[in-house]
Amino acid sequence: MKKNQWLGLSLAVIVALAILAAPLPSGLSIDAQRVLAVAVFTILLWMFQVMNNGVAAILMMGLMVLAGVKPAVALGGFAGPSFWILVCVLYYGCAMQKTGLAQRLSYYVLSLFPGTYGGINFAFFVIGLVLAMGIPSMTVRTAIMVPIAWALVQSLGLRPRSRGSALIMVTTVEMAVIPGTVVLYGSLFGPFVDSVFKAKDFPLVWLEFSEVMAVPTLVLCGLILLLNPLVMRPEEKLRADSSFVKEKLRAMGAVTRGEWVTAAVVVLSIVFWATDRIHNQPSFLIGMFGMAALALAGVLRDEDIGGGVSWTMLIFIGGIFGMSTMIQEYKITDWLTGYFLPVAQGLAGETLLILLVMAVAFLILRFFDPTGFIALPVLFLPVSGVVDIDKVPPLVVISPMILAAAPFWLSHQNFWIAMGEGMTANQAFGAGQRVKLATLYAGIVLATLAVSVGYWKLIGVL
Repeated sequence: MKKNQWLGLSLAVIVALAILAAPLPSGLSIDAQRVLAVAVFTILLWMFQVMNNGVAAILMMGLMVLAGVKPAVALGGFAGPSFWILVCVLYYGCAMQKTGLAQRLSYYVLSLFPGTYGGINFAFFVIGLVLAMGIPSMTVRTAIMVPIAWALVQSLGLRPRSRGSALIMVTTVEMAVIPGTVVLYGSLFGPFVDSVFKAKDFPLVWLEFSEVMAVPTLVLCGLILLLNPLVMRPEEKLRADSSFVKEKLRAMGAVTRGEWVTAAVVVLSIVFWATDRIHNQPSFLIGMFGMAALALAGVLRDEDIGGGVSWTMLIFIGGIFGMSTMIQEYKITDWLTGYFLPVAQGLAGETLLILLVMAVAFLILRFFDPTGFIALPVLFLPVSGVVDIDKVPPLVVISPMILAAAPFWLSHQNFWIAMGEGMTANQAFGAGQRVKLATLYAGIVLATLAVSVGYWKLIGVL
């Protein structure tokens, strides 16, 4: 192991032992103290990348059983509906990428907009929004969009790390990640939010999620598209023709049978999710049938089942789902509520102020939690138990974390920015340019929350 990995492992062991040796905190049972020690130990392993994230999740589940957690609870993250929604829709993304449907849609959308900075950035917003309907993985969307954007930057003759290059490339990554939160299953945070809501027995349906989150997400994207060019002003105006994109489309040839089948499965699934109030069937059901249809049509083959999606990520997120349940099961969130209660009570009636404080706290926690999957329940579960949910619905309470889910002051905070740096050999943008646009993103999140409170009041959510 590397030096920082040994440091992380040592720190994880020391902190976990310190928690176990400490006097029992008021409000925690001895079993909950053990669960807390294992949870903190695992979080530090993830933070310092001591080992494969999936292996660390498996180790966590084993330690939880030793700590007294029933195996059915420790392994429960893999049995819930949220996990199986995630599995199915990730294979949808695999099918869209494998058949070329995602790339075809990207090039087609790009061809519809003018060859200016504004036109190109808006095209990537539309691409990100369209791809989110069938590809919930921000990683897969980034893997599709960044190479297209980088090839475009090079074809336009923009210098490496120029302001023009940085503007297009950073905005592309943002548009690969953020628009997906318009719909419940448009990002990996959707199934995770679903899991957290189930832990608190909060209802959550596809259309209600979009009613609350679609407009704030679009406002966030709109402000990014408007303000990024002002902060990262290109050296000169850009005027380009669409020959690059047209050549790419022409090279792809006619739409294949696999693309048609994949498109049909994705569209039918979206209709199923949007009508859940009518049929009252579980959301994962259509995904199971959709996967079978893709396999029968030959779109998904044996090798795709094993290698088409990241099982490291699936095991990691399954472990996170389970950890969230255990934190709730052993009343650790109730204990944390005692620390948040004075703040929440002091801000009682000040909905906007509560949301802003949560957004800032989440952005700070993201320095220590690269995924956000730990910080989100740590903030949401206690606060949701304090606020009056009749006045401030759970979806509004969780909105600051969803909108602030992609900070990137440091590369480790944002996998997708790190991917962009890796796929362009660190030539797309510099660290200073990244920090400048990351600071703008954080400010835009807070501004979006201010606008969103007015919108939620207008539609009667608040």
